[in-house]
Amino acid sequence: MNRILSTSEKNESKDFETSSPDPCPQIPNLLRPAGRGRFLERNLPPGYIYKNEMALSIAVFISGALSSIFGYFSEYSAAKRSLYIRIGTDMILDESRVMPDFINVLGGRFRILFILAALAFIIPSVIHYAYYHTGAKSIYLMRRLPNRFEMHRRCLLVPLMYALIFVLTAVALFLIYYAVYMNSTPQACLTPNQWQKIWGRGF
Repeated sequence: MNRILSTSEKNESKDFETSSPDPCPQIPNLLRPAGRGRFLERNLPPGYIYKNEMALSIAVFISGALSSIFGYFSEYSAAKRSLYIRIGTDMILDESRVMPDFINVLGGRFRILFILAALAFIIPSVIHYAYYHTGAKSIYLMRRLPNRFEMHRRCLLVPLMYALIFVLTAVALFLIYYAVYMNSTPQACLTPNQWQKIWGRGF
């Protein structure tokens, strides 16, 4: 049997409806990717799963940077220790010894990051272009877009950012290595014109 609601019950029902949030409008927000995800989706091939690529790029970047750092400081420490002679328990600087030039201590550790930068650009770019020719063949859709550079932007922009990060890291590490060499090496054992020698080697 139907029951007629009283005035107070009607008011309570209205209050509940106005105070209870509607979960439906929140669903699109939950499904939206984070800011970084939105940027990558706008600048990668449509539907491209980028997480594996990002994870691999980060792993290669960290490995390359750590390899360069540990390699340089290991070589530098060995070169610096060679300037000292042991007398009993003491290490005494032999000022007649000469520290190897910075470019020799550095070796190829600086160039390896540039090689990785080139690979970080070339390999993902090739994969992105190949992606358009597989699956749904989205290459045909991209060719019909008004902006003829859209596909190239989606294929090249993110790899270019990978490469730029490698290059900037390489330059930063180079300056750090040089500062450590010039400021931590005993001045009596340093040969002059270290900066000129770097460029004299065609660096």
